[in-house]
Amino acid sequence: MTARRVAAVVAAAFALNGPTGPASAAGPTTELVARGKYVFATAGGCACHTPPDAVGLNAGGMKFDLFIGVVYSRNITPDPETGIGAWTDAQVTNAIRRGERPDRSKLFPIHPYKYLGNIADDEIEALVAYLKSVTPIKSSVPARSLKIPVPSLTIPAASKVAPRDGLARGAYLAGGAGHCTECHTPRRFDFSPDDAKFLAGGPGPQRSRAANITPHGETGIGRWTETQIALFLRTGVKPSGQEASSLMKTVITGTSAGFKDLTEADAAAIARYLKTVPAIENKVR
Repeated sequence: MTARRVAAVVAAAFALNGPTGPASAAGPTTELVARGKYVFATAGGCACHTPPDAVGLNAGGMKFDLFIGVVYSRNITPDPETGIGAWTDAQVTNAIRRGERPDRSKLFPIHPYKYLGNIADDEIEALVAYLKSVTPIKSSVPARSLKIPVPSLTIPAASKVAPRDGLARGAYLAGGAGHCTECHTPRRFDFSPDDAKFLAGGPGPQRSRAANITPHGETGIGRWTETQIALFLRTGVKPSGQEASSLMKTVITGTSAGFKDLTEADAAAIARYLKTVPAIENKVR
């Protein structure tokens, strides 16, 4: 057998029997993590997971004292014992989108998976990369205590690629990562949203009074221009000069990122979308 023939046989053997991919999986790129931080910003910095008395970013512990029991936001840092450090990317994605832990138990739907389930594949990949990039914090959170079974909500089907601009982008952000409905649509007894009052405001989480953000002229934001809505989303300043308060102030400020970090184009897209939803008369007091 000639030397050339031997070399060819050896090469073929390596092709058939050698590794089929890299020896070790490459970690996420800095660009992917940066994009994930922006997705995190569009979710208001997931502020429920970093309450004012938290030991650090995403360490959890916010208490939700509800009439059906008590729930605490979880530690979503990459700590392997008390956080999500031992979870695979797919398991983290399932928790965000489906409200499902690796052991298949359900998260209480104060975690807004009904809306976060709309986050597209390309953006959820980036968000998971960012969540796993932050400092791990060992911090246990109390278990929930409920008087009713954990309700299960409808899970939407996410698209593969997020819309990039225009009205479609605004609808995607408001109905997905921004989870506007979570606070601005009243809930029924079982904690599911009352879609007949979509974005019409009323009692919200943490005993807040969420505003009517439908384009109703008298009781909503119908008199606000799209520019004024976009400015409010990024600064918290209303056309009257008053500043946002309660949970709206929290998501605008965010944590490592928040609505204040929205691009002008994304804020304008959300504003444009809010002008298209049905106007509902509902005076929030």
